[in-house]
Amino acid sequence: MKIATILGLGVLGMLFILPAQALTISNTDPDPHTVTVKTGGDSTELVVEPQMAVEPPCAAGCTVELENGELYDMKGGEEVSIEGGVIFVDAVPGSDDDDDDTAAIGEAGDSAEAPSDAAPQAQ
Repeated sequence: MKIATILGLGVLGMLFILPAQALTISNTDPDPHTVTVKTGGDSTELVVEPQMAVEPPCAAGCTVELENGELYDMKGGEEVSIEGGVIFVDAVPGSDDDDDDTAAIGEAGDSAEAPSDAAPQAQ
């Protein structure tokens, strides 16, 4: 009986060790923002208060819509923040690349990074 209990606790512990794949939306603006998270056929409207964060369901991808109508495609597991009424990706699961930490995502998931100062390389 003790062995079954120990094994059961070990399996339960492994479930908590696995990384979470929830989308985290934080608000750094002084005003609250309303976001609508669409996953499949489900739609959830959330108010993100200033200096707070929410974790809407988005494990297998979703679309986040701000109150101004801007759409953002998410894969699930990202950490994003609302700054100046725009969503910025702070962290992407499985990505060790620091270059994407402050990239804004434009409509329909297009990257809206600032242009580089470096000239294009000749091929």
